[in-house]
Amino acid sequence: MQSIITAYISRELISNPDLLPLREDTPLLETGILDSLAVLRLVLYLEEQFGVVVAADEVIPENFETVKAICRFLRTQHQVQEV
Repeated sequence: MQSIITAYISRELISNPDLLPLREDTPLLETGILDSLAVLRLVLYLEEQFGVVVAADEVIPENFETVKAICRFLRTQHQVQEV
C-alpha cells in the first residue's frame, strides 16, 4: 500500500524533483506537495485504487499529513468496510 501511494504522489503530484525521493514521513502539506487540488486528486485515486469511500469530513490534515498517515487512514477504512 505504502509503495503504491508513494509512487502515485511522486509521479503525479510532485512537480519539484528536489522533493524526491519521497519518504513515508515527508510532511506532504507543509512542503506544499499536497494543496487542496492535489488532495482531491489523491482522494479520487485512493477511492479507485483501494475501493474505499472517503467522506468529506474525513478529508482533514491529520489523514493526509504524510504517506504513513494516509496508510493508517486507509487501514481504518478497510476495517470499517469489512465489518
